[in-house]
Amino acid sequence: MKTVIRAVAVCWAAVMICGCASRRSEPLYHAGDETAPEFLTGPAAIVLTNTGGYSAHLTGTMLGSGGQAHTVAGEILARDGRLIFQPAFHGKNKRQRKTGGLFFIWDAGKQAGYVLSDALQGYAPIKSDLMVTNESNLGKDGIEEEVDGHPCHRSEIVVSLNDGTTGRLVLWRADDLKHFPVRIEVVNGPKQTTLNLSEVRLEFPGQELFSPPDGFTPYASSVTLMNELLVRESTMAKQYQNGEFDDSTPVSSGLDWHQSPTVR
Repeated sequence: MKTVIRAVAVCWAAVMICGCASRRSEPLYHAGDETAPEFLTGPAAIVLTNTGGYSAHLTGTMLGSGGQAHTVAGEILARDGRLIFQPAFHGKNKRQRKTGGLFFIWDAGKQAGYVLSDALQGYAPIKSDLMVTNESNLGKDGIEEEVDGHPCHRSEIVVSLNDGTTGRLVLWRADDLKHFPVRIEVVNGPKQTTLNLSEVRLEFPGQELFSPPDGFTPYASSVTLMNELLVRESTMAKQYQNGEFDDSTPVSSGLDWHQSPTVR
């Protein structure tokens, strides 16, 4: 009988431990997440902003000087030299989805923009000191290749930056998408970068999307916004672990750029 009781106790303890463990999750945010991705602020931005208006799904790989690869994915929109990038948000449970993610509005001509938090309903200014000063083509469109089902011509350009460095970019322009660059590689520069754009829609997103939404609260800096987000996330994580999180609160479905108003 004692053996049975001991076995039941062990099983109950295991269930309790698993239940507590299931409530633990990795932090959704880290210091630095408020910084705009380098493909928005670096040499690739000149290609991303000179193709008219569009929306697309972007996946990218950035290789740092230490050889470590960083991947990113999300939705990108462009109009009149301005970009919006909403990184894919991988929150699975209701607490994570309620917290929401970050997104960026960027003006390549001014090298400035905003980082926005749907959870905080707030935004903060961001900027970059890096500027493109010159662009030159390295010959006409050359080798024919297929990328993601699109017949493309490959070409190269070189951009000069105000810090004295240059970036060489290889482009794959799709013949069936009015020569839209469905793949961009920065083969030298601050970081080696490969960007792939799919689900391309050649249209002009609404002007109103490229300003912080009405009702969003301005923060003095991106660091201030991130600190507030980290504090809120920590509080919500503790409530979730203690079983105090209110699952009845409606969850925002996030921003669906593909459903946003467009001007053709």
